[in-house]
Amino acid sequence: MLNKYLNFLAYFGIGGAHPGGFALTQSIMEDEIIQPFESVLDIGCGTGQTAAFLAQRFECQVTGIDNHPIMLEKARERFKNKEFRVKIIEGDAQNLNLADNSFDLIIAESIIAFTDISKTIAELARVLKSDGSLIMIEMTAEKLSDELQRKVFSLYGINEILNEEEWILKLQQAGFTKVEVINAPVDLIPSEINDINQSENINLDFYDLWDEHNTFIDQHPQLIGFRAFRCFLT
Repeated sequence: MLNKYLNFLAYFGIGGAHPGGFALTQSIMEDEIIQPFESVLDIGCGTGQTAAFLAQRFECQVTGIDNHPIMLEKARERFKNKEFRVKIIEGDAQNLNLADNSFDLIIAESIIAFTDISKTIAELARVLKSDGSLIMIEMTAEKLSDELQRKVFSLYGINEILNEEEWILKLQQAGFTKVEVINAPVDLIPSEINDINQSENINLDFYDLWDEHNTFIDQHPQLIGFRAFRCFLT
């Protein structure tokens, strides 16, 4: 894998690394009604924290997809000997080996920004059922200077960082006719990172990258934000 930031997350086996953390995921899903017969896709599932939560909470059919071999290994380890209805498969978000109109709900937590955004959103629209919905949480640019934008690209290994309006436009271009911004609770406290399945013999460079990430966020708290969206095709 060429993306050093995603490698860092994989080797540390961090769950809930997305903006807002697992607390935001739980808050958003409180109002969802998912039937046991419905199918859910967790795209970029990582080590499977959200997939496990969905399967336990709603007893629905969950498919988790990731393309990082270490993430996949740790996700499969999480579900070993469990009775959760979770299927973990390898796949590329930009080119999913899945049939059209397959899922009632798709969850994407800080993964689309690490891909070709237009390609991935188009794929998610393709595999989503016409009456289904996409819930996504993604980082956003909040008045970033060109210099800081280049820093973001370098730190996270991404090619673009969108603001709220640009995300909505990308979604509309892919066929989502209704896009709602989900407001995070004002009293939401992002959960501590405590879902960790750390690999042995981690390269010291990854510790440096973790420090670099934390320092950047601490120094520029108002310039990198996030949005949660609920999106519908019809």
